[in-house]
Amino acid sequence: MALRTGISTHRRGIALIALPLAAAIGACTSCAASSPQALEAPSSSPAASATPKATSSAVRETAVPQASTTSVPSAKSSAPVKSTPAQSSSPAPSSASSTPSAASSQSTLSPLASGAASGASLKAMTPASPTLPAAARKLYAAIDSGNLDAVKKSLKAGADLNVKDDAGRTPLMRAVIVKDELIAKALLDAGANPNVKDEYQESPFLRASANGLTGALQAFINSGANVHEVSRMGGTALTVASENSQVAAVRILLHTDIDIDHVNDLGWTALHETIVLGQGTNSSVNIAQMLITNGANPRLKDRTGADAFKLARERQQTQMLNMLQSASNR
Repeated sequence: MALRTGISTHRRGIALIALPLAAAIGACTSCAASSPQALEAPSSSPAASATPKATSSAVRETAVPQASTTSVPSAKSSAPVKSTPAQSSSPAPSSASSTPSAASSQSTLSPLASGAASGASLKAMTPASPTLPAAARKLYAAIDSGNLDAVKKSLKAGADLNVKDDAGRTPLMRAVIVKDELIAKALLDAGANPNVKDEYQESPFLRASANGLTGALQAFINSGANVHEVSRMGGTALTVASENSQVAAVRILLHTDIDIDHVNDLGWTALHETIVLGQGTNSSVNIAQMLITNGANPRLKDRTGADAFKLARERQQTQMLNMLQSASNR
């Protein structure tokens, strides 16, 4: 009798230990079953399975919703969720294909430097719109490929020199953008206007100054280009040539009656621009010296009250400052 009582007591002790242990195991199991990791179903979509670190914002915006809809079931239904055919068969675009290279677009399409500094941007240069006449499309294609013979054939076929692409660029403007002076001169000789502006208030004359296309620039001036026209930032051709360190272009423009102390919308003259944006290079110092030699006033102040001396001193441009001091003492 005593033996049976001992066995029974021993069994009850084991049961008392086992019951809390089973409850704990059950609780852990239920926690694991309700966690997002346990419920997450594998997805065949690249956007849901892995998001590259270097990715465009467009990819991130599309990838996150896909991952959430394929992996988290609805609170109203306990049925397993499967990826839809659209999600599994449509891989997210890669950053390389969906985001154009900033460096390549800036090299051919960057706005005039003062515009770039203020956050201006340009639409990427695209092929001529299919709504344009066939002759115009051929002309733009010939310009973009640098085919002078094809350009001349298009002109003989009656291509309109005043036609504009989707960004308002004439054939002459396209030739200046791609820096083809031979084609630019051929278009000019055919009657193209170097002062026609595009949607960004740039003209072939202004762009040639900024790009340092001295042959085209001189040809434009000889043909009667308006040297007093300004860019969208209120800068003249001398302003944009100076801010882009185009020494030869500045030299050509100084032989015209262009206003040497013209103030643009930022409150800067050409001299201010070459100091602020030229970064103290030899070219910027040469331009500053040419401007002062031809009458530019180094004492003119910008909107912050800084003259050429202060601008050079603030930027620690020793060579520029020494030249300014030497020129002002003459």
